[in-house]
Amino acid sequence: MKKTIIAVAAIYISVVAFTYRVSAQGYNNVIAFTDTKAFTRSLQLVAFFDDSSSTATIADLKTINTKAIKDFAAKFGTNRNEYWLKGSDCFVSNFRSDGFLNRVYYDTKGRWQFTVNTYAENKLPRDIRAIVKSTYYDYTITMVEEVQSINNMVYVIHQEDAKRIMKIRITKDGEMDVMEDLTKG
Repeated sequence: MKKTIIAVAAIYISVVAFTYRVSAQGYNNVIAFTDTKAFTRSLQLVAFFDDSSSTATIADLKTINTKAIKDFAAKFGTNRNEYWLKGSDCFVSNFRSDGFLNRVYYDTKGRWQFTVNTYAENKLPRDIRAIVKSTYYDYTITMVEEVQSINNMVYVIHQEDAKRIMKIRITKDGEMDVMEDLTKG
């Protein structure tokens, strides 16, 4: 019961972290990360936003497409203590690794859509870290989200200094842009 409450709280915090409300992008399309607007919409999709409300519920394994369960087991193993959520048009497997929450998204037919791996700065590839630190050398990287889709991969770098909190998007090719820039109160 405690694990369920903690899991629901973690998901709620993730959802609340996104402040924009948009229509969810269809899962039949490959998520494009070359366009900042499309990428932002994809992240909002990750947070389960749709026109009516946030509709994620903890799913019973019997209700999840078996293709999704088999794919997850093949990619990540069977001893992950994952829990599954069911959205209006997707399934999401959540599991912890090194203290961070990772998410794997599947459509209702059990086809893998994308994965969001979360980790600390020390696991960030050196070349990506060098690109970020060359511009934002005074910032501390607090968290990295690696978003992998069928055709692409991007990193979302959460960082801060004494006055600001920033979220940076960087492609594996080194293109970088600011997604969020907040001033500390």
